Amino acid sequence: MQREQHTSRHRQRGFSFIEILIVMGIIGVLAAGITVAIQIWLRRGPEFATKQTISKTKLMIENWKAQFELYPPSDVTALAGATGQGEKPQAPDNSENGGIEAIYQALYWPGFKGDPEWGSDELRNHDEDRLRKAINKHGTPDLMEIVDAYENPLIYFHRDDYDSAFTNGRSYVNKDGEVVEARPYKRPDGSFYNPSTFQIWSMGNDGQPNTDDDILPWN
Repeated sequence: MQREQHTSRHRQRGFSFIEILIVMGIIGVLAAGITVAIQIWLRRGPEFATKQTISKTKLMIENWKAQFELYPPSDVTALAGATGQGEKPQAPDNSENGGIEAIYQALYWPGFKGDPEWGSDELRNHDEDRLRKAINKHGTPDLMEIVDAYENPLIYFHRDDYDSAFTNGRSYVNKDGEVVEARPYKRPDGSFYNPSTFQIWSMGNDGQPNTDDDILPWN
């Protein structure tokens, strides 16, 4: 009788140890899964955030077009003429980041009914240029750029600029202060993407436009 009780207790202790091993194994699997998920997020998180910024900007551009019946020009000095409102500013000190700088100013144009809200991580002034006189609702002359999650300025081309920009490129300053040349994208058949509207996209983590890691909203 005592031997049977001893054997029963021994079996109970054995089963408890096995259960502990099973629980530890489950925890290990969960921990590995969480680690993989974190690694994926660290890799894909900036891409997701960039797509969100592009989508938000595209929506505001469409709202701008609905009000003024045309898409914002990629030249900040053309905004007054395009809208029939406001004062034409002096040309910027440089031509870098011109397309996306024009978009920022357009979306804060005094006559525009929209009021986008950008986080501090979505705005930069990589080329440190400014207008002599402020033209936007915020009253600041700084020519800000809307940037992606990698801190590179988004690229913007109005449809009217596709041909000239594809031939000559447009200068942008990336997060590292390097001046790079961006060109609008063409389809395999040689036609431009979004031929009747505009292109806005990200040059991706490498800070080089028209490379494989660009984040393109039509892909």
